[in-house]
Amino acid sequence: MGRKERIAELDLIRAFAFLAVVYQHVIGVFIREKGLSEQAAIVYGMLFHLLKFAVPAFIFITGLVLFYNYYEKVNYFSFMRKRVTEILVPYGIWSAIYLAVQTKPLGEGSAFLWTIAKKLVTGTASYHLWFVVMIFQFYLLYPLWQKLFQFLHRLVTGRIRFLAVGAVAGGVYAGLMWFSARYIPAHPGEFAEGWLEAYFIKYRDRNSFYYFFYFLLGGVAAVALSAFRDSLRKRWPLIAAAFCLLYAWIGYELFRDSNSGTINLNVATSLKPSMFLYTVASLLGVYGLALWLGKKKAAWTHWLGLVGKYSYGAYLMHALILTYLMKGLRAIGLFHTGIIGSLVVFAICAAGSFLLSYGLGKLPFGALLVGAAEKKRASEPVQKQLQNAG
Repeated sequence: MGRKERIAELDLIRAFAFLAVVYQHVIGVFIREKGLSEQAAIVYGMLFHLLKFAVPAFIFITGLVLFYNYYEKVNYFSFMRKRVTEILVPYGIWSAIYLAVQTKPLGEGSAFLWTIAKKLVTGTASYHLWFVVMIFQFYLLYPLWQKLFQFLHRLVTGRIRFLAVGAVAGGVYAGLMWFSARYIPAHPGEFAEGWLEAYFIKYRDRNSFYYFFYFLLGGVAAVALSAFRDSLRKRWPLIAAAFCLLYAWIGYELFRDSNSGTINLNVATSLKPSMFLYTVASLLGVYGLALWLGKKKAAWTHWLGLVGKYSYGAYLMHALILTYLMKGLRAIGLFHTGIIGSLVVFAICAAGSFLLSYGLGKLPFGALLVGAAEKKRASEPVQKQLQNAG
């Protein structure tokens, strides 16, 4: 069997998602500055919403790539061995680095071992590592998702059935989002303290089941890639209109639900019904943008593609770079406050993370630090792939 087409636009989407994550975390730092004006807080809040597609985009890409390459069958042992090497090993190394630079005591003896194990399992060695714990569950349970998707795919024998299955899946997911955003906060005493409750309630933000719709949406794109691309090109005005309306609505929710007149970014959780609809519109828009940009013959699209290739390693290290960058800027009194300062910090942090990931990735053992960014395969040069992405 010959190799399948390489889906070049995915590197651009990875780049967009990585850059969005970095600026979200920069906003998280700058919005806590003392004396922040109400106008600046509103700008940060709206920018934060604009960038909320990032984590779902990575999940969508994961679903698309897995169903694209392993729809029919998968050798689970070799499949997982590859993912452990390329995902868990770098995660473990960077978790150790984050724990090593922490000033908070980790305990001694058995308490130390328990703390380390808990932080690794829950992704709490640093504030951003929860994502790796969550996304890895899709790989770990892929055979089950594969069977479910194949079953749903067999049900779809025409347009009407496709819409019906999509509506049911969307309705189930919207219900799950309501359960997460409305029911759980309103009934905190109804849940016990066992490990199952911790997984589905306390740590639901890193439970892959709470993101299943974006993973399956990636599968839909995978099994009908050409039709999916054509649909985005034809329906971009409708997607743009939906995005604008939903963006306005979640902005209203942010102001309505923030307390004491201050902007509370926790209101912008991905796990609520309105954000679900907004995220779907965002993902479709970002994919369409990647298709359009992929046709451009420009050096910056080439570099964006490289950022996407090395985004996993850059993601793992960007929080560390951001922390020490902010310490340095505060020490010299430059660019540590204000919206302009946030943009400067974003640019330095994103560029530094990418360059370090790129450099480490070129080392003989680089895959253990940043994952396998460069796949060993016979394919067109990156520039030509981006040109022919659509």
